[in-house]
Amino acid sequence: MAVTGKAARGMVRYLEGVLGADKYRVYLEHQARTHPGVAPMGEREFWRDYTDWQEKNPQGRCC
Repeated sequence: MAVTGKAARGMVRYLEGVLGADKYRVYLEHQARTHPGVAPMGEREFWRDYTDWQEKNPQGRCC
């Protein structure tokens, strides 16, 4: 049972990485590591900033 749960969590983390859903978590880890003591953006603000950046810096993407 424990192996199945671990495999399922691994699959979820993999899919989050492929789909980009882990970007906020990665951002928080980066902020804590490189800018301790500075309050990170909230999740909503992060995604707004990220989509604004994508619009200003278009790259190869499907949609």
